[in-house]
Amino acid sequence: TAGTTVYLPVVVEGALLSIGDTHAAQGDGEVCGTAFEAPMRVVLDVQVIKGGRSIAEPQYETDEYYATTGFAETIDEAARKATRYMVDYLVDERGLERGDAYALASLAGDLKINEVVDVPHMLVSMHMPKAIFR
Repeated sequence: TAGTTVYLPVVVEGALLSIGDTHAAQGDGEVCGTAFEAPMRVVLDVQVIKGGRSIAEPQYETDEYYATTGFAETIDEAARKATRYMVDYLVDERGLERGDAYALASLAGDLKINEVVDVPHMLVSMHMPKAIFR
């Protein structure tokens, strides 16, 4: 949505980027590949963050939350990865001790199943509300 910052890992020389398959509506879970496909005009401000924190999979944030994603062949593994990446974020960016970050992920993290349609690949995200840091 407008105003969201998306962090993408750079895995190829030149940081190639492609945008496509825009949906006007789709529920969390995307269970059968049905969504309102729609042509859209996408405006991006792309910046390469040199020397930034290394991430393995996309992460994103809004004014309300920070989110990590985990992509795997099972929901369980995708959820573990999203949680592990959130713990890494809390340690690296918020200065928490690893045990405290893990406990906070359990107390305030919100796991969401984002996609199951691309069997055997599943996508899970974990959202952490920013309000808990104020």
